[in-house]
Amino acid sequence: MNIINLTIVRLAVGLLLLILANIALGSMGALVEGTFDWVRFRKGAIRGGIVLLALVAVYFAGYLNPDLLVIDTGGGTTLNLMDAIYALFLAAFTLYAIDVMRKLKTAFTTTIPSEDKPPDADEESLEGGDEE
Repeated sequence: MNIINLTIVRLAVGLLLLILANIALGSMGALVEGTFDWVRFRKGAIRGGIVLLALVAVYFAGYLNPDLLVIDTGGGTTLNLMDAIYALFLAAFTLYAIDVMRKLKTAFTTTIPSEDKPPDADEESLEGGDEE
């Protein structure tokens, strides 16, 4: 009996990398905007870890009951619990990949503000003061 399916392991490792990339890109965006918040960062990291641990727990639950019938299409096709878990991993992978791609697009198209430039000044201060 093979406890670990290599396809699921690859998908899980890929999901872990996507979760880390998602957190890193979100943090980078907040650092650039000057809105980085350690509490939000910690909550995001904890949420990503819980998602991954929950998926691993579901995998092992499916491993213990692999032939449990989940779906019977009536046309002779059945989907057992392990197939459903693979689909769940694939769905989570896809959702995180889409979010990472969106954040990468934003990172590529966002300009980084220059600190050499003075803060937005009123036109009056640029013109030398009030003219009365």
